[in-house]
Amino acid sequence: MKILKKITALLTCIILTVTLFSGCSNKSDKLDFIYPFDGNITSFDPQIAATSDEFLITENCFEGLVRILDDGTVQAGVAEKWTISEDKRTYTFNLRKGAKWNVQSKDKENPTKAQELMGTDFNPDITAHDFVFALQRAADANTDSPLFSTIANIVNAKEVHSGKKASGSLGVKALDDYTLEIRLIAPDDSFMNTLSTAVAMPCNRDYFYATKGRYGLGLDYTIFNGQFYVSTILDKSYILKNNKLYVGEYPSKVTDITLNITDADSDIPKNIKNGYYDCAYISGDDYEKINDSKVTALPYSNKMWAFLFNKNKQLFTNNDLRQAVCLSISDAKLDEHKHFTKANSFTPPSCMIGNEKANEAIGNTVPAQNTQKAVEFWKKGLQETQYSIADITIIVPQNMEDIAKQFVQGIQGSIGQITNYGDENKISFSLKLNVLSDEEYNTAFSKGDYDIALYKFEATNQNPVSFLSDIINGNYLGEVDDVQKRLKAAQSANAGNMASACKKCEQAIMDDYSVMPVLFEASYYVQSKGVSSVQFHAGSGRVNFINAQRAD
Repeated sequence: MKILKKITALLTCIILTVTLFSGCSNKSDKLDFIYPFDGNITSFDPQIAATSDEFLITENCFEGLVRILDDGTVQAGVAEKWTISEDKRTYTFNLRKGAKWNVQSKDKENPTKAQELMGTDFNPDITAHDFVFALQRAADANTDSPLFSTIANIVNAKEVHSGKKASGSLGVKALDDYTLEIRLIAPDDSFMNTLSTAVAMPCNRDYFYATKGRYGLGLDYTIFNGQFYVSTILDKSYILKNNKLYVGEYPSKVTDITLNITDADSDIPKNIKNGYYDCAYISGDDYEKINDSKVTALPYSNKMWAFLFNKNKQLFTNNDLRQAVCLSISDAKLDEHKHFTKANSFTPPSCMIGNEKANEAIGNTVPAQNTQKAVEFWKKGLQETQYSIADITIIVPQNMEDIAKQFVQGIQGSIGQITNYGDENKISFSLKLNVLSDEEYNTAFSKGDYDIALYKFEATNQNPVSFLSDIINGNYLGEVDDVQKRLKAAQSANAGNMASACKKCEQAIMDDYSVMPVLFEASYYVQSKGVSSVQFHAGSGRVNFINAQRAD
């Protein structure tokens, strides 16, 4: 993805230097944090946020109707109070008067970009109309909001999304400037959590249209309303500053956040141990390097490893042959790999359906090893294709070599032992593990230079439909009509039938036997010694610094 950058020669160097060494400041009111991230940001528009980095910006620089604490407690956001009807289908929010966008400059001689665009008198309150417009945008198919399925339970959301009804029919209404009503199709215990996420952040209609299609594309076309705002984009970091115009109930004592863009040479575990980084997301492998140091860690399983079949290779154009390999894969012993667990579904545990882990709500969709059935399908597929040679190359990242060797034992011990099929047909079988560095692996994968790849899928948010969509629309399966049909049904599902719709979607993917889940991998959110109260939302990539503290 193209990264938003704004490089300013001498000023950039000065700001970067001051920020990086701000921890050395003697000012008692200075409370700054440094956090590593990928810089994978294409827009600051909350309604189209898709990456963990975009969610991070949204979490800290926008405020929705409510906020959700780690224990599930609902806190006031822009809404001061709210009521939920007895049937749990109508939510009414009373908004705080005087909540503002960060559009005003203290220096009248140097207006903000928003003032240049809208006029120096532009300083509107955040109103119910901003939330109506935001949710209408999220429901509009043209917006292509990755989190649409989380608001699909709003009355008429699916009809708006399909184009059958106008956005004005969405069950969201401003009763007056500071009173918002949202009507649901069915009760949804997770709806308040949805309202705290990017999809439900406010959007000012007048400002949106004034940007002429550039909303969120850089700081010149973005206005924030949270406890922080993005003040500067540097070549290697994003700088967030405390928003002094924030008037909500929960102002932050944090003055500055430096989001450092990492690269392949960045040693995040080392910088967590020595305290340079205050907190970070790290892999299970990296956690093994620091788990004896004085850091706090929270695991979450947001990655799914799968055997991915190259259907462009002649051997695996046949479904029965793919199925035979899938059913022959051995389980791996994971005693020495604590951050891995056996996958029972496509969707990893970090994704949620309501208040339940998605993989538990969906249930098992991955078949167990069955070498007898594997041999039957292998012979059937060979009979159909009349192949005489089965040379299989599996590409594997270096860090997965030991586990991959265990997986293929079942393949070699079952279908690999078949030397003939039918009456007189002979089959020659060979299987090679091609263990590659990350760079070599990425090159081979992009070129399609493999028969099977041990491949990692990663959830960037808590939405199971979004994760399944990434698999289905990522050109890993090709065009499979039933899979697309099931995905559309899942995208339109409400809270009551989401688990069932996702299960049917997973089963349709599995029936194609192009993707065979084998492992879930845990990542870790870690905090350096002395750092506390940074709020981490497992699975969504959301990290909130509003209440962050550091011991002296």
